[in-house]
Amino acid sequence: MPGIRLSQNAAGHQQLWKMVVAGMALAIMAGCQEDSGASRAASSQANEASEQRLGDAVSSIRDTLGQPEPVQEETSNTGVPADEESITPPTLRWDAPLTREDGSRLYASDISGYRIYYRLRHRDSFEVISLSGDEDTRYQLEDFPPGAYEFSITALDDSGLESKRSDAVTVDLI
Repeated sequence: MPGIRLSQNAAGHQQLWKMVVAGMALAIMAGCQEDSGASRAASSQANEASEQRLGDAVSSIRDTLGQPEPVQEETSNTGVPADEESITPPTLRWDAPLTREDGSRLYASDISGYRIYYRLRHRDSFEVISLSGDEDTRYQLEDFPPGAYEFSITALDDSGLESKRSDAVTVDLI
């Protein structure tokens, strides 16, 4: 009799095993079904987030270059832009350096000013604008005639030492 029980148990285990495998297969297949509503919502949110990041990056680049966000101009009855007086000129902006070229700490009080090197891109020589003081890290380009310019900035310390020029930034003034 013990042999009969063993075979009934083995058959029961085999049937139980088949049911477990079938149940797992059904669970896996059910998990693979796409919830199209959730998928579309996630895709839409990802697109919005991506567009927002792209817009932020473009805005940051425009801000670094001193170029305002493009706006669609409204014109008055005379054909002149309605907000012509409110147009602000592009502005160069930079961060004050925190270290000297040798890696030592540079305090804001050690900075005596900045020099802005600029040229029209088709020219070889640079012009220089000297700014005194350590607090003003921006410069409006209001007196520049239209053209394609290249700008670099250096910092001057209180001993008269000048840093290397920053990476060049190109700005198209229209």
